Amino acid sequence: MLTEPERAAGTTRWRLVDRRAEKVVELVESGGDVAVTYAWTGDAQPIFAGTLGDMLTVSTGRPWRFHHPGVSRPDVRGDRDALVVSGAVGDLDVRMAWRFDGDLLRVDVTWRNSEDATLADVAAGLVLELAGRTGERITIPGVVYNDNPSADPARDVPRIGRTPGGGFVCEEHRLPIPAVNVEWVGRDGLRYLSVHVLPSYVEDAEGRVHYGSLGVRRTPAGASIVALSGVVMFGGQPDIAYVHKGATSPYDGGYLDFQSGFTLRKRYAFDWGSVERRGHGFRRLVKRSLPLHRPGGSRPHSLERLIQLKTQAMDARWTEHRDQAGYLKFPAWGEPARSGRVSRDFLYGWTGQCLRLAWCDGRIGIDDGVPERITRCRRAVDCYVGGSATTVPGLRLNTCLIDEDRWQGFVRGGHEIVSSRAYGETLCDLADIVQLFRSASEEVPEAWTAALRAAAEFVVKATLTSGIAPLGWRLDGSPHSSLICAAGLPVVSALVRTALVTGDERRLRHAESMMERYHQLHAETFDRPFAHSTLDAACEDKEGGMSYFLAAYDLWLATGRDIHRERAALAADWLLTFVYVWSPAYDRGSLLRERGFSAVGWPTVSVQNHHLDVFFPTYELWQFGHMTDERRYVEAAETTMYATGQGICTKAGEWDFGVVGEQGEAFFQTNWQRRGWSNTWNPSWVIALPLSNALRMRAAEGSLSRRGSQVEQG
Repeated sequence: MLTEPERAAGTTRWRLVDRRAEKVVELVESGGDVAVTYAWTGDAQPIFAGTLGDMLTVSTGRPWRFHHPGVSRPDVRGDRDALVVSGAVGDLDVRMAWRFDGDLLRVDVTWRNSEDATLADVAAGLVLELAGRTGERITIPGVVYNDNPSADPARDVPRIGRTPGGGFVCEEHRLPIPAVNVEWVGRDGLRYLSVHVLPSYVEDAEGRVHYGSLGVRRTPAGASIVALSGVVMFGGQPDIAYVHKGATSPYDGGYLDFQSGFTLRKRYAFDWGSVERRGHGFRRLVKRSLPLHRPGGSRPHSLERLIQLKTQAMDARWTEHRDQAGYLKFPAWGEPARSGRVSRDFLYGWTGQCLRLAWCDGRIGIDDGVPERITRCRRAVDCYVGGSATTVPGLRLNTCLIDEDRWQGFVRGGHEIVSSRAYGETLCDLADIVQLFRSASEEVPEAWTAALRAAAEFVVKATLTSGIAPLGWRLDGSPHSSLICAAGLPVVSALVRTALVTGDERRLRHAESMMERYHQLHAETFDRPFAHSTLDAACEDKEGGMSYFLAAYDLWLATGRDIHRERAALAADWLLTFVYVWSPAYDRGSLLRERGFSAVGWPTVSVQNHHLDVFFPTYELWQFGHMTDERRYVEAAETTMYATGQGICTKAGEWDFGVVGEQGEAFFQTNWQRRGWSNTWNPSWVIALPLSNALRMRAAEGSLSRRGSQVEQG
């Protein structure tokens, strides 16, 4: 609601009020400038306070800079339910409008060159300085989580920095949720401000697409949220972009030339309020983003067709050689070749997921009545259980070198280790296969359950004094390091599933104890967000959050305790900050534009790996949403399930693959590697994760349909 302006002593006060949410926007004209305040009624400290001259920046020339020439001839008017300010900033005209949409503040900013001459190399936009805030937590989805404290300091990683002069500003298309959230400890409690962008682009005559940019800079006064016309910043340096894992490069694609009459309109939505728990401000981004963007993902294939395609790819990976049997990490036809890499291997967990594929084969065999598939599943498990043991009881290697007839671990710091992440995932797969076979009255060899018991015994004994699993174990059973990280979370799920298989409640209790420590270390305040699970990138990552979500979900199913359900929901929201709620446009002639690729529903990877991939707990999120009656999780999971069917080869030669069902690991939606294109790097997890998700979703949908039919009949 727009109130009547108050005029006194050379000032005019305008107020825009949302009474339901008790939010206020106040503009005060005085001395040729306009003071702007965003507040929550009753708070002693405003959410934001500054002048319009300090909020609006315009620079011309290279390199760009933050330049605040002030607003000349400001004219404030009421327009029905909106406040509008018109004026000039430097050589550009500007119009800024505020209106409440529910409890969201919609802010539209229009820049125009009204002069005859072209203004070259323009950088224009908003700067919201949050001066004097303490205990900040800053989230820029997919790229910055509390300034990425666990990222390797020796690598270039997006960071804002803690000292003046720092900053990170990136292209809108780099952000799954195009927004910034800043949370702090205010005088009135925990408060946050989120700035959402509703992205729009300019396309030039050559078909090059130009988006705006978003980020945070650090000044002596504090952090400033920055929303600009496209220029970027890395490490406080203008015109530097993050282009690969640990790599930056000069980038001048963010400038705009304002020809005479050219107009640039940018639309934003500001959200502010209280945070229930310290470090949880990111949850507001997720909940706000869906109604803002109303994402509708692509559905190129039915669930049944997805299963058919991925099954064909799985079948092409099946390999037997002497006593070894399994699914090749990379195709037998040798793509991609890499110097020093063996030509054929089975990898268990991480990017290999050999036993996950065995589960898929067994599940299809049981569902479709194909004994040969059940036999293949047995052969794959027997190969692993029979060949992977080390000299330490319960500790197993994770790679089978087929042609060399030997097994090995990963090499880290000159030591051969067993990755706790890969081992935990493999044990989960083994336990799932045991449960699958039991449910179908298939014989389960004692060696399989014995392997689970021994592994659980080892994990319990090898837990660090910090209460968590190490990044990995050396082959003598000692921890490779005592680093506090989320990499070992899959062993929590492994203990839970082993307890269900063996009936050993001690393992369940130890899993709960470990989970409590992981929560205290990572999720209680998010001082140290989930990290180091993506084994080739030492940083904050989606996969660490995935493992936390799955561990909480498994514990909730096993115990029914509300604390685990609440923590699963917390992790689900953190994971969804990595998932695209909008789809960037691509340059004319690029593969993704020509194929009509939509990024909606696709997750990114980590703060170092800014590409899209299919690795996501899609089924578990979908089921969790159904079980908790949280429709947004169900809808998000369904969107991801179908959207990630894009890029699958359906005929020889499509997407540069020769085998039907193959799919590349990475799709490049931003300036990280080659924007608008995809790769043909195709480790076997690109088959295993979508196929296992689809098989379980198909079975669960059938169960839901039968249950609904019974209710109707009743």
